[in-house]
Amino acid sequence: MHRMVGQQADILQAIRTKICLADPREPIWLKETALADEFGVSRTPIRHILQLLANAQLVETQTGLGTQTTVLTLTDLPKHFETYGSICNVAISVAKDAPVPRKTTLGLMSVHNSLMIDDDRSPEAFVDLYGRIIDAMAHMISDPIIRFAHQAAFWRLIRWRTQEVSAGVEGSWGLAASNLETAIDAATNGTERDLLGISAKMGRNHIDRMVAYYDLGSNDGADA
Repeated sequence: MHRMVGQQADILQAIRTKICLADPREPIWLKETALADEFGVSRTPIRHILQLLANAQLVETQTGLGTQTTVLTLTDLPKHFETYGSICNVAISVAKDAPVPRKTTLGLMSVHNSLMIDDDRSPEAFVDLYGRIIDAMAHMISDPIIRFAHQAAFWRLIRWRTQEVSAGVEGSWGLAASNLETAIDAATNGTERDLLGISAKMGRNHIDRMVAYYDLGSNDGADA
């Protein structure tokens, strides 16, 4: 996702967090006028922000109706995690067999330091943490098409995983910390391909956990 600064970056983060906190199976309508009033800006920056969110597949615009969050189907959840792994594999195929960029490594370390110092374990903090991880990873993927695909697929996973955090499922934050430490180890001791490979593996490893959380093995867990 295109990097923004200042007030627009804060607005982007606020709207993106709102999307991730909501049930991904239910649409939320985002009205330009209402958002402009809420954040005290004109509709022009709001329109730009909504376009960035659309690029990340977090929202979609319906002609004559407006913009709503992209609805996710529960039965597609395993496929979403598999798709993220596949996109990481594509990134691996074009990545350099070289050390991870300094910006990526420092970005991951900064997130880890924040996690160790700050005891905020709210869903909002979870979304912020992973937003910073996504930004850090972006420095490593030079091809813009693959980079946008990676970010969009990653945000889709965060929408699912945030529900687990919101429900207070035990181990959610501990797993996040463990994954981050594994990623930092790959970033400091391996190559770009190593870090992308670890990221793909971690995405796929979440499938069983998320299937169990949403009880996809029973009829009650499936979408109507």
